[in-house]
Amino acid sequence: MTSRRGGVATILLAVTVLAACGESTQTTSSNSPGQVIVTSSSTPPSSAAAPMPSPTPAAQRYVAASVPVTGVSGTTTVDVLLPQVTGGDAAVRSRFNSGMRAGLDDLIGNVGGGQFTVANGSLVTDERSRVTTITETVVAGVGIYMTNAPGAAHPNNHVATTTINASTAQPILLTDVFVDPAAAAQRLAMLVPRLDSRADPPQPAIDSFLNWVPLSTGFHIYVSVIHALGDYLPVTVPWDDISDLMKPGMAAVLGG
Repeated sequence: MTSRRGGVATILLAVTVLAACGESTQTTSSNSPGQVIVTSSSTPPSSAAAPMPSPTPAAQRYVAASVPVTGVSGTTTVDVLLPQVTGGDAAVRSRFNSGMRAGLDDLIGNVGGGQFTVANGSLVTDERSRVTTITETVVAGVGIYMTNAPGAAHPNNHVATTTINASTAQPILLTDVFVDPAAAAQRLAMLVPRLDSRADPPQPAIDSFLNWVPLSTGFHIYVSVIHALGDYLPVTVPWDDISDLMKPGMAAVLGG
């Protein structure tokens, strides 16, 4: 998980959530520094008695959502969709949602001076910001954003990922996944170009693989590539190719 925070001014945030109790819309805005006004409206649930629902697995209670984040932070204009989840366990939901927002804030705070824009990005596989994984053991997602500035040769894609253990509500780091991160980096660096010939061999260092999410099919990595290929290339390493390097039980946790 990449989670670094940069300085960022208040951004207009609009959230629309459809829940079982009706439709709820919340808007947060800032009229002056240090003053935030929150207004919300909701449609109350029907007063008619409803049968008690039967228990469902936690994975079925989380719902993927895309939250619009728009506004101006300093000289940076932001207009993106932020992956979030609703429902499920409150601690897991909060940790995931705040982790995804931290990745966006980090980008906004570090794009540099000038009239930058931060918009929705896409990779060569047409992969975009999304909640990638909802299981009983993991909630994960990726933010894919594009930055641009007047006079720049081209826009650039940026990737930020978050993977949360649904049992502990804690981020899952690569040091939690692998017994020996250095050995894992060596294996991954060897496997990536074999799985996708468009990727040059990454540096065999664990930091080369910080942007990742778990999928049922394997360890999904966003590998840094040349801009002509979209700046990042998604490559999925099958679990069987790295399971011998993983800590006991971690393959079951991540593979769902």
